[in-house]
Amino acid sequence: MPRTTLATPTRSIEGIGLNTGRRTRLTLRPAPPGTGLRFHWSGQRVTASIKAARVPPFCSALALPDGTLLRTPEHLLAALIAYGVDAAAAHIEGAAEIPILDGSALPWCELLHETGLRAVEAPRPTLRLTRSVEITRDYRTIRAEPARTLTFDVSLDLAAWGEIRWTGDPLGASFLRELAPARSFGRLRWALPAALLSLITTRPVLRGARFSNTAPLIGAGILGGARLPDEPVRHRALDLLGDLALLGAPLAARITASRPAHAINQTFVRALLDSGALIES
Repeated sequence: MPRTTLATPTRSIEGIGLNTGRRTRLTLRPAPPGTGLRFHWSGQRVTASIKAARVPPFCSALALPDGTLLRTPEHLLAALIAYGVDAAAAHIEGAAEIPILDGSALPWCELLHETGLRAVEAPRPTLRLTRSVEITRDYRTIRAEPARTLTFDVSLDLAAWGEIRWTGDPLGASFLRELAPARSFGRLRWALPAALLSLITTRPVLRGARFSNTAPLIGAGILGGARLPDEPVRHRALDLLGDLALLGAPLAARITASRPAHAINQTFVRALLDSGALIES
């Protein structure tokens, strides 16, 4: 496949950050081939890579040169990866956080559809495995096996829900239909104390969480109804795809993930890069 960027700059998207609760404005612009997925904020720039990755509470983040954390890029990164965009520049004004919007990747997909994509006359390398790589941390496991394309088998255990699972192709039209609408989720009994603690300690944690941008879990259901069957596990698959963007190139592998979360996702990316099992093709 050729390298791909945006056809034109997008319109600006505004919203609050999930953790900072502050207004932020983002515009996506085309970028030259080979420059990766970059974020610009307050005169600084960072590329989506494992070297810059951090794991603050309830999101992924990228560390800017001055140490500021640019929070919650994973939903936007998932949409870009799903649509094959490997070079783009996100310009952010306001808070150092990507707008949470409705808590899913669907608004970013709609923005990409609206703007359109442009292929660049340059081959796009794909990362492939010569052998399987697996890690386990705190009852969470992620395994990658050699395959011709990227596929997911993601499972999650939730109290009152039991085990829920999503299996499929996480890219392209399948991503739009099966994963993109799935929202960030959490138990109300956990979210409210976390938000209160954030206000007391001045830490930016869930200050922007609203019923309009999350899927609050109540028992074995979702307050207001689910968008998709087993919506929580689909959102974990979405997050995993966004965190795989930290590899810096598309991955062809069969991924099996049990209880994935941002911390183990990032550890897994590091393990892949350090394994010696990745080759470019």
